[in-house]
Amino acid sequence: MALALATAAALNPAQAGVLSFQDVVFTTTWTSKVLTLEIDAAKHSGDWSSATMLGALSLKDLGSFTSVSVTAAPKGVDAWTLSSRELNAKGCAGGGASRIGTALCLSGAPIALADNMVFTFTFTGGTPDLDEPHLKVRFVDASKNKVGSLLSQNIASTPVAVAQPVMPAPVTPVPAPVTPTPVTPLPATPLPVTPLPVAPEPAAPVASTPTAPITLPSSGNVTVTAPVENVVVTMPVAETGTTTSIPVPPPLQVTTPLPVLEPAEQQASGEVPEPQSIALLLGGLLLMAAALRKRG
Repeated sequence: MALALATAAALNPAQAGVLSFQDVVFTTTWTSKVLTLEIDAAKHSGDWSSATMLGALSLKDLGSFTSVSVTAAPKGVDAWTLSSRELNAKGCAGGGASRIGTALCLSGAPIALADNMVFTFTFTGGTPDLDEPHLKVRFVDASKNKVGSLLSQNIASTPVAVAQPVMPAPVTPVPAPVTPTPVTPLPATPLPVTPLPVAPEPAAPVASTPTAPITLPSSGNVTVTAPVENVVVTMPVAETGTTTSIPVPPPLQVTTPLPVLEPAEQQASGEVPEPQSIALLLGGLLLMAAALRKRG
């Protein structure tokens, strides 16, 4: 459609002309062989102040044509008469044999002056020149008597810019709303439980078993009584001044009777072992037994 309108405008360029006289505006437009005249006369001044109606109009300097017809006019085309005569104070009554094919005169029953009084003329044959037609008008009062000037001026033409059709902006389709896909929650995977280390319960203190007393006789044989479970020998430590308890291994299950030391004959020399020596000897034996137990 836009291309067709542009082609038509190029083949049939539109032009216009404007003439203003005593507050009345005359406008002509033409395309090819069609001329349109619009008269806006609701306001009129000067020697047209007392005019109330339009009685006739005339156009000349139209080039050449074979024939012309009125295709639009106020109150209809049948209310008007078209001739090639000259317009004068009495109407289309002037001479005009020489005007045939170059000018026209339109008259009819007078019409009230108003805006937007439109007349359209269609020409055939020849070479019409519609750029600047020469215009005459006959305004009359209520008694149909001529009022003021007949005008008689050319309507200067001015190019008219043809408005290009405005193409509507492309409508961007609105995307359909996307329905989100429901998300199925995954089953929860239990986290591995790492057992906490259990602190070992403190061992119950072992009740010490009372040791059997060791009786050292002042002389003669020494009897050693076996301990019930452990024998603790307390020995002084010279460095720290504290005592160290050395556990004695449990008694061996001896089925043979312990040897009994027989009393030795007393020597006259008096070499009888002292009780302190026997205690040291017994302590050494116990230490050796403890060492053997640890090694085992």
